Amino acid sequence: MQRQGGSMSCKNWMEYRDYLLAGEWHVHTKYSDGDNTVDEYCRLAVRLGLPLIVFSEHVRRTMDYDFHALLRDVELARRRYAGLIILAGCEASVLESGELDAPEEVLELSQMVLMAFHSFPPDVDRYHDALRIALANPKVDIWAHPGLFLGRNGLSLDARRLRGALDAARENNVLIELNAKYGLPPKEWLDVAGPGACLVRGSDAHSVEDLEKTARSAR
Repeated sequence: MQRQGGSMSCKNWMEYRDYLLAGEWHVHTKYSDGDNTVDEYCRLAVRLGLPLIVFSEHVRRTMDYDFHALLRDVELARRRYAGLIILAGCEASVLESGELDAPEEVLELSQMVLMAFHSFPPDVDRYHDALRIALANPKVDIWAHPGLFLGRNGLSLDARRLRGALDAARENNVLIELNAKYGLPPKEWLDVAGPGACLVRGSDAHSVEDLEKTARSAR
């Protein structure tokens, strides 16, 4: 389950580009802060007719669960649900340095890496600098719940910085998540991004109920 290649232009998501809006790319299980198991999510995904599901567990440099156990559960699920594409990945926080708060081994083993801002100083200049570095990280596939941290902290990117960030995402082949849980990114971001933006669907599900609700509302 090694990541493929090391070039910025070649990202792991590209192999599954046909499922960007049809699959489910952001799910949390009991391994981090979700309520359900890999098997329970996969069983529901098959029932809902989803073609792909990504398990994007929260990670930190100091892990409090066994990431290899998650990988084993994913392998078992692949044998049980042969018609479903099942990927194991992670959601890593962006640090002030722009680096990801994740062990290097986890990033290498992850088939999909989501980056997001969680705990971070409420400073738009530091946010912007860290964001540009994170978007240039060749291991990053998806920018998760874009704009959430800014909104929660009463911050915003000016037009120049917003355009620059969205351009950097496109240039580095980082997908912009359409996050169903928070209704992000804001509409004005999508307007700025324009038709050239690569978008991906994510429920940010923390339970099978979350996943089912999102899947049904998308129909």
